[in-house]
Amino acid sequence: MKRITLAILTVAVLGGCATKSGTQALKTEDTRACAQNFTYDGSFWKGRKYKTNVTMQKVSKKTAMTRASRYLLKDGWTITNSNNELGIISASQTVSFGQGKTVPLNISIEPKKPGIKVDITFATSGGVTAPLESIVSQFCSAIEAIEG
Repeated sequence: MKRITLAILTVAVLGGCATKSGTQALKTEDTRACAQNFTYDGSFWKGRKYKTNVTMQKVSKKTAMTRASRYLLKDGWTITNSNNELGIISASQTVSFGQGKTVPLNISIEPKKPGIKVDITFATSGGVTAPLESIVSQFCSAIEAIEG
């Protein structure tokens, strides 16, 4: 009896880590564009990729790059690469209890008439997880910092 219960419990726990395949949109009542445009795909075992994008009309690409860089540094990210001409910032953070693992975050800023489009991508490797609410909050905070 104990073995059957353990087997059922194991299947239930592992089944809870499985997810639907393909890109999923966030189901939220948050009306901000950063939350409404938020998507993610992957799984706990293979790793996940989280994305959002927002179009802004009153911010230049140069100003957005400066504000995004400052935000990331203040929030504890290490900027690993930044290219103002291309409008790309790559950053990373060390994972808690990750034995040296890091997670990458990329911000892309491109001109769109009128204004700019900001894309944010964050990825976790297999076995690393983060609450969706925290990632959405992080993305929206970055967007708000870029907007000024």
